[in-house]
Amino acid sequence: MKHNQAIALLVALASSAAASQAFSQSAPYPGEDPAKLFGYEIDARETDSTRVAEKALRAVQRARETAEEVKMVFGANRFHFIALKQGSMDVVAPELAKRGADVTRLQAAIESSALFYTAMRSEGVAASDVIGAELADAESGLSSEKRVTIYLAP
Repeated sequence: MKHNQAIALLVALASSAAASQAFSQSAPYPGEDPAKLFGYEIDARETDSTRVAEKALRAVQRARETAEEVKMVFGANRFHFIALKQGSMDVVAPELAKRGADVTRLQAAIESSALFYTAMRSEGVAASDVIGAELADAESGLSSEKRVTIYLAP
């Protein structure tokens, strides 16, 4: 009986070592750039432009719909992070107060997407900073691939 138990233990150890290697191969290397892994570009800037504030306002108004769209995005060729300065936030603030639940839903959708989460993490952006997002069709024309603009609170 002990001989069978020893064999079973050796088989279990050998198979767990093989499974461990398989799992580690599927995970990205810690030093790799996520943008290269997922094939997108990242652009980040800070602005106080009136035109950008109006776009951010529309993004806040569409936060609920965008949250649903984010769940369907499987590829992006560009992430554009725009941190609003206080002047732009003054334009957006009243709408943000009205649509807080929608923005929270958007933040949760973004955080639960590996694609969005990885891009944000590589730029040091927290989901709680997101106030709105715009998703535009990428050049490929695929509905699941987008150009993404994310508006951030200061």
